[in-house]
Amino acid sequence: MEHYIVVGGGQAASRTADCLRLSGFKGGITLISEEPHLPYQRPPLCKTFLTGNSRIERFNLKHPPFYALNNIQLKLGA
Repeated sequence: MEHYIVVGGGQAASRTADCLRLSGFKGGITLISEEPHLPYQRPPLCKTFLTGNSRIERFNLKHPPFYALNNIQLKLGA
């Protein structure tokens, strides 16, 4: 069975994994990111998070259960 490895922790990587599942792909998907956080929106992060007015979790592209429910393995901080 095929297995896709998506490298990166940004919006493109998260959307790629999501689209693979939405298109019916049943094989394995592993998303690898150097950062220890779930994929998040970077432009708003720069403007709001860095001022100290919010937490990084607010910018997650998907809720944490999304990845497990869609059988997408996460390798964060790798």
